[in-house]
Amino acid sequence: MKLTRGKITELVNEPGCEHNHSHAGQPNKKACKQQAQPGAAQGGCAFDGASIALVPITDAAHLVHGPIACSGNSWGSRGSLSSGPVTYKTGFTTDLTEND
Repeated sequence: MKLTRGKITELVNEPGCEHNHSHAGQPNKKACKQQAQPGAAQGGCAFDGASIALVPITDAAHLVHGPIACSGNSWGSRGSLSSGPVTYKTGFTTDLTEND
């Protein structure tokens, strides 16, 4: 997939982010206007930082202690090279929640 400037803008827009909307005529916060730096961690949780380190390790099974959605979302947003077509997507989660 070729990324165009319009597609990148669409992907960076996070409508659910409270900082991405103006409040009572105030402009958007500066943090939402900053462009991501290549190679920098952009997530808001510890799992995102860990997945930045884990996902490039291919042809291995990853066991993640956390919610199932966190593990599944990381595979679709970060690419990795592999010796097989789906081997890099082998991951398991304990589906650990705040109540466990």
